[in-house]
Amino acid sequence: MGNSSKQGDKRMGTCNLTAVYLNGELKIAQYGQFDGYPSGQGVTALSFLSSKNNVESLKESLARVRFIEFEGRDKEFIQSYDRNSPEFMSSPDNRSPQQKHWHDTFIHRSRAAGILANVADSNDGEILLKNSIDFAYEGLFCEWAYIIDLDSNTFEAFKGYNKTPVTEGRFLSSGIKEENGYHPVVIKKSYSLDQLPSEKEFLAELEPELELK
Repeated sequence: MGNSSKQGDKRMGTCNLTAVYLNGELKIAQYGQFDGYPSGQGVTALSFLSSKNNVESLKESLARVRFIEFEGRDKEFIQSYDRNSPEFMSSPDNRSPQQKHWHDTFIHRSRAAGILANVADSNDGEILLKNSIDFAYEGLFCEWAYIIDLDSNTFEAFKGYNKTPVTEGRFLSSGIKEENGYHPVVIKKSYSLDQLPSEKEFLAELEPELELK
């Protein structure tokens, strides 16, 4: 959240994406619906990555991560979850403790960059995540994206509301249907995981309008 209630209100509905690559593969692509600004999910990711122990734990846990196959081997699992979930807030919740744990820990829309710690700390034999990487191409709705590339040892921040075609980098405009003239998120800053900025430096570079105290 920001440093004032006004800034906090502005940031609440800021949709975002947190992604992790390892061994040339996309391992995490987590949609987040709230607080996507650098002062929110960006700082969450930065704080996590500032600990080398966290990064090593994440690398180890990623071996147990895979994406949901909605029409494949996970179809029955998802159908069971949907049957047991309350249709409305006042409806009975018939989910098992395991189903609730899975949803709240790995799937909930508020998880966002917090997924990094949840995966790193997980003791689950298998960690089942949703692949939301295509959200990066929705420049009108994906306001910020944070990409951790453990192969290149980088932490990258991307910004949405981009009306300029993207011709190089991770997310290209080619072949992507534009939403009201908006293109994919565009990179704003890349940091080495070995030389991460302080929180103050991070925000000064990515969210300079934020008054830091």
